[in-house]
Parts: sequence; C-alpha cells; structure tokens
Amino acid sequence: MTHHTHRPLMAAWVAILLAVLAGVLRTSQARINGAFAQEIHDAFLSGVISFGSGFLILLVIISFNKKGQQGWRQLMVAIRSGGITPWFTLAGTAGAAYVLSQTLVVGLTGVALYTVAFVAGLSMGGLFLDLWGVGPAGKKPLSFNRVGGAVLGIGAVALSLVGHSTAVSALLPLLLPLVCGVLVAWQDAANGRMTVIAGTPLTSTFLNFMVGTGVLLIATAFHSFSAGLPAALPTQPYFYLGGAIGVVFIGITAVVVREIGVLLMGLGSIAGQLLMAVILDFFFPSAQVTGVMILIGASLAFVAAAWAAWPKKKPHAHVAESVPHSGE
Repeated sequence: MTHHTHRPLMAAWVAILLAVLAGVLRTSQARINGAFAQEIHDAFLSGVISFGSGFLILLVIISFNKKGQQGWRQLMVAIRSGGITPWFTLAGTAGAAYVLSQTLVVGLTGVALYTVAFVAGLSMGGLFLDLWGVGPAGKKPLSFNRVGGAVLGIGAVALSLVGHSTAVSALLPLLLPLVCGVLVAWQDAANGRMTVIAGTPLTSTFLNFMVGTGVLLIATAFHSFSAGLPAALPTQPYFYLGGAIGVVFIGITAVVVREIGVLLMGLGSIAGQLLMAVILDFFFPSAQVTGVMILIGASLAFVAAAWAAWPKKKPHAHVAESVPHSGE
C-alpha cells in the first residue's frame, strides 16, 4: 500500500492518457468492423474475421513468448486452486458481443451515436464494479467526483440523442451497445485481475481472443446455415485491421485498470471514443452526419473523465484513497 501512496501524480495521468488511447482505438475498430459488415452484408462473418485475426496474431506471439506461457500456467493454477473465479476466463464473450454489436449497429446509427450508447453502459458498469471491488484495484467507495463523472457520462448520451428520432424502432438498436458497455466494463475488470495473477497482459488478452473467437465461430456457423456466406471478401487491407487494433486496446486496458480502477479507466476510454467518433463521423460520414448535440455530448464526456480523475485531497489518514492509485 505504501508504494502506491507515494506514487507521483503524473503516473495517474499517464494511465488516463493510455485509457484515452484505448478509447480512440475502440472507436476506430467499431468503424472498421461496421464498414466491413456493410461491405459483405454479413455482420457475423465480419465479426469472426476481426476477432479471429486478433487471435491468430496473439497465438503467434505467445508461442514465442516465455513470459506469456508462464503467465498462462500461473493463471491455470490460480483457477484450479480457487485463487480466481473461473467466470473471469469468459471475459472474451463480452469482447465478442462488443465486436458483434459494432457490425450490427454502426451501419444503422453511425459511429458517434453508437459510441455514446456504449458509453452509458461503460460508465454505470464501471461505477458499480468499482463499488463492489470486482477490479484489481479493489473497492472504491462512492464519492462526489466518481458519481458526478458517471452522471455526466450518462448526460453525454442524453444530449447526443437530442434531435434524433425517439421512435422505439430507432432507439432499439442502441440497447445492444448499451448492454455491451456494461459487459465490457466487467471484461476490463476481469482482465485486470487475470493480468495481476499472470504477471503480463499478454495472457489475459490471449484468453479473451481465444474465447471470443470460439463464441463468434459458433454464432457464425448457425447464422450461415440460414443466410449463407458472401460470394467474395473485399480486397482493401484496412478492413482486416480490426483484430490487430483489438489486441492493442485490450492489452492497454488490462494494464491500466489495475492502476486507476474500472470507472476511471472507462471514463478515460469514453473521452477517447467520443473524440474519435466525432472525428470519423465529421470527416468520413457514414449512416448519419454528426450533429451539434453529439459534439456537445462528446465535450461533456471529456469533462466527466477529468472530474472523476481529479485528485480529491483529504486531511485525514485515508488520503491514500485519493492518490493516483485510486483515480480520484
């Protein structure tokens, strides 16, 4: 505990910047996967190609990485001994659901509106997971900063919906990224816990992609029986970058979440996601043009992340809870 207490403030802000980078990469992946699904008219196949390519990349890396292999053995021992719940090994299913939601929804709503819906789930999921102590940084009690940041994150979603159709048929697709946001908050917490045990983010990231690829392969097999498969795949290389991008941002979150907690990790990621969403939908518009209210919503999300991240100094012995380690 002592070495966390004296950790310089700058360490927290470096972790937050990495969380923002992870968010930028999440939105970039969402746009690529959404465009891929539209190109081949098959959300399931584009999802399994994205996730499967990431799995193959990690399979090659871990085959030559002794630390990753050692981490795998340590993780298996912890699971067998009860040192970690086996449910955490299924974190890859959340990633699979997230990728599938990208391919199903982004083409309908645009990447910015998809992102703000995802943000709502991520904010609330991070708040309660930290409160329950699911993440590796332990329990983080409710505070004005943390609750205020989460509420502002939700407010960003509400503002972004202003001016859009409120019909049930228009809002229904947004439920999927909303639920996926909660699942991904849990995935980040689980990955952080497994990374602590394995001693490297490579092990938890590999396990995520292995499980997620398996889930998506099964879903794609069932879907292809009724819908068939596309006659050809696109030749543009950028369509196949989704898996590699996923490898990077899942690895980043596995490291960062144990430094600053699930909520602050999520809020930093939110800022990056909305920033990239606005840039992509403004310069490369897809289904919808980014409106003024989405721009305001994105700005509000930046404020939310900064508010929750700002260190709150306490005059008593529990000041250790407010240092960069806790993200408050």
